[in-house]
Amino acid sequence: MNSVLRVGCEHQVIRQDLHVHSEFSDGYDTIERIVKRAHEIKLDVIAITDHFWPSLGSKDERGLIERRRGIINEMRNEYGLRILDGAEVDIMPDGTLAPIEEGYDQFDIIIGSVHFCLDSNEWAKAVSKAAELGIIDILGHFDGYLQSYSPTYGELVARSLAKNNVAIELSSRYEVKHLDFIELARDQGCKFTIGSDAHSANEIGRFQREVELARVMDLDLCDYRMKL
Repeated sequence: MNSVLRVGCEHQVIRQDLHVHSEFSDGYDTIERIVKRAHEIKLDVIAITDHFWPSLGSKDERGLIERRRGIINEMRNEYGLRILDGAEVDIMPDGTLAPIEEGYDQFDIIIGSVHFCLDSNEWAKAVSKAAELGIIDILGHFDGYLQSYSPTYGELVARSLAKNNVAIELSSRYEVKHLDFIELARDQGCKFTIGSDAHSANEIGRFQREVELARVMDLDLCDYRMKL
C-alpha cells in the first residue's frame, strides 16, 4: 500500500494529479501536451487514466493501448516527473468491471468509476462488489452519478473499500455532495486521492478546493511518489 501524504498544513501544495484523460479517449490534448503542462506547473506525479473499449468515453481502435504506452515511455525519459500509465474502468450496475483488452494488470493504476445513475442500494451493491474483485486502486468521483444516499449503505461501501485497500477520489470535476460518507470512510480507515478528471491540459492540477477539503476533514492521501 502506498505511503500517506499529510495535508495538515493550511498551505500544503499537492503535486499529484491522479486522473487525467488524453486524446486516446475523450480528452482533447496529446500526451505530450499533458506532460508538458504537468511539468510546467511542477507536478511530481501525473496519472494518465484513459477509458478503453468498451468503457464509456473510449475509442474502439486496435493497437491503441500499445501506441499510447509507447508515448508515455518516451515522455518518462524526457521529463523529470512520474507518469503513471493508468485506466479508468466502468463499474457496471451489477458490480462487474468493463473488460480491457489484455487485462487490467498491464496498468500502473486503475480507477473504477460508476457512470450510470444508481440509487443508494444499487450503488452500494455495485461498488462493494467491484472493490472485492481486488482490481481497482481508486473509486472515482464516488457520488457523481448517485441519485440517492443513505448512511446505512454508505457505511457498507466504506467498510468494503477500506477492507480492499481502495482509495476514494476527491474529484474537482464532480464536487462532493455527501460529506457524511467521507467522514464514514475516513473513520473506517479509507485513504483518499485527488484528481482533476482533466479532459484538457489546462485543467490539470486545478483542485485547491479538494486539497482544502482533505485538510479540513483530516484525510489521509495516498502518496504516489513512492514505488507502487
